[in-house]
Amino acid sequence: MIHNASIEKYRTPVGAVTCGSEMTIRLYETGKSVSKAEIIMYSETFHREYEMKRKKDCMEEHLKITNEAGIVWYYFRIWEHGRCYFYGAKHGQTQGEGMIYDDTPQSFQITVYEKDFDTPRWMSKGIMYQIFPDRFCQGNKKNMERGKAYHESMGRDVYLHDEWEERPIFGPLPGKEFYDPCDYFGGDIEGIISKLDDLKRLGINCIYLNPIGEAASNHRYNTSDYKKVDPFLGNNEDFKRLCQLAKERRIHVILDGVYSHTGDDSVYFNKRGNYQEPGAYQGEESKYYDWYDFNEDGTYKSWWGFETLPEVNELNEKFVDYIITGEDSVIKHWLSLGASGFRLDVADELPDEFIFKLRSELKNKFKNYALIGEVWEDVTTKESYGTKRKYALGKGLDSAMNYPLKVNVTDYLLGNQSAEDMKTFLLSQQCNYPKPLYYALMNLLSSHDIPRIRTTLATGMNENFPSREQQAEYVITSKMDQKGKSLTRLAIAVQFFVPGMPCIYYGDEYGMHGLMDPFNRGTFFENDKETYQDVLKLTNMRNQEKVLQTGHALYMAADDDVLAILRFISRKKDVFGEACENKALLLLINPTQMEKEIEIDLAEAKEGVSESELQLLSKNLTKTVVKTKAAPMDYKIIEL
Repeated sequence: MIHNASIEKYRTPVGAVTCGSEMTIRLYETGKSVSKAEIIMYSETFHREYEMKRKKDCMEEHLKITNEAGIVWYYFRIWEHGRCYFYGAKHGQTQGEGMIYDDTPQSFQITVYEKDFDTPRWMSKGIMYQIFPDRFCQGNKKNMERGKAYHESMGRDVYLHDEWEERPIFGPLPGKEFYDPCDYFGGDIEGIISKLDDLKRLGINCIYLNPIGEAASNHRYNTSDYKKVDPFLGNNEDFKRLCQLAKERRIHVILDGVYSHTGDDSVYFNKRGNYQEPGAYQGEESKYYDWYDFNEDGTYKSWWGFETLPEVNELNEKFVDYIITGEDSVIKHWLSLGASGFRLDVADELPDEFIFKLRSELKNKFKNYALIGEVWEDVTTKESYGTKRKYALGKGLDSAMNYPLKVNVTDYLLGNQSAEDMKTFLLSQQCNYPKPLYYALMNLLSSHDIPRIRTTLATGMNENFPSREQQAEYVITSKMDQKGKSLTRLAIAVQFFVPGMPCIYYGDEYGMHGLMDPFNRGTFFENDKETYQDVLKLTNMRNQEKVLQTGHALYMAADDDVLAILRFISRKKDVFGEACENKALLLLINPTQMEKEIEIDLAEAKEGVSESELQLLSKNLTKTVVKTKAAPMDYKIIEL
């Protein structure tokens, strides 16, 4: 009994499908002793059972997929020799070859998405660069003076670093009880402008900025004013100029949208009375009062219990009007200044309806504006607050931060999972994610919320880190750093070979180190120029080779350790039907300290790609069997 949900022979078509699609599902090696086989198919809204028809060499069923976007699951019920048993996906998997169960099994996944779903093509063809504004580059020292004066006039704590090379503050300031991210280095918008040519040389076509709006912290996720650039960074005219100069270099600018909460010290809540206009904390006379949920005793609902972050009701009409639909809404305000879209902070804590409305307004302005969500898990099956989320199915996000890729890449390179495990993960995203979203994924290895990739791979710490005080004392030896450097090369090679938009966290191109916040938010410096050259080689290749942007992808395990990724175009058209030259590039990753003799028969690779494409690929290749050596802790790129 065999069914492989990732191979067209067993499921036609493979991968995610649009609403109302037709599909054929087959079960092979069903001998004459099998008297009956059924497909049990279900979703949130239906449960159906289909009796399969016997063909010459299999049992199959041709069916029409639901017209409603969502996740559909299925498994098989089989009768043989008077016994009933089941066939479903292997434990922990939703694609690939299945297994027999005595009881209700794990199900295979079919992702059903909207027919008209598309994403900006510049995302799938581009390379992103993430900047934490205070720590990237100082362009105008007067901004530091203005920022200090402004925030201190509000009674806010401000600590200015004397030297760019100092370490961020990680504990309470003298005389204070708790840590407060109120230390500033003076990075600003002028500084980013001064680096635009450097970013262009690196091959960047999109800058993602952590929040730039006024806020009483260096990270600015506790918004004080949604429409005003924080004075430490400059002003709105500076941002407009940044966007204009970036556009001249064909670079998009994406802003952080923080819409699940505001700061308590803000125009909207005004708990400290710093703003002339009454805020929600002053009572019902405030036009912002309905944004928030107050209790009878005056307490209020806050984000994860942090009283400094009062939570908003995102579906409140006044809030929606202010952020999305009003004539001078927050999103329209920044788009008018030149922004190309938004990354939604904690997207899985925003209601789907809010995201749908935001997307609709955004795309009505210009279809190539981008909407990216912060989601840490599988974006198609994410469930939050008891609701199965549908923001990845065509009416919401264009893209999501691909944290699962970072977790699996690091686990693989650290030896915690095999090449086969890594292939299985890559295949699951390829088959489960809607194609437009899959090719626009924000593929990251580091961010402001996780340790830098070089540090993770040098220390071997993935997802588990000690306290801030212990991190401050942690020493990365030169031997550890060399390991981190070598493995980071491999991680970036994978990042640039899988479909999606690779994202470089500022300084990673120079091998910067950093554990958790705030150590991962250190000031930019050119730590390792050899690493920069390695990254530059990959960014150049990514920008020059259309096959790496919108070509098909085949994932293989060459042996227990070596991962193989083949990107190819076989019919002079890419996955979106755009004209391209036929090409095939093979990446081999060897994270071990041993040289490997590799032999791969590409004609045997069948998962995740249609049979017609694979047949054309075999015809176009000069050879389908690749025999080569994979050097230890290195990658190899072969043109076929």
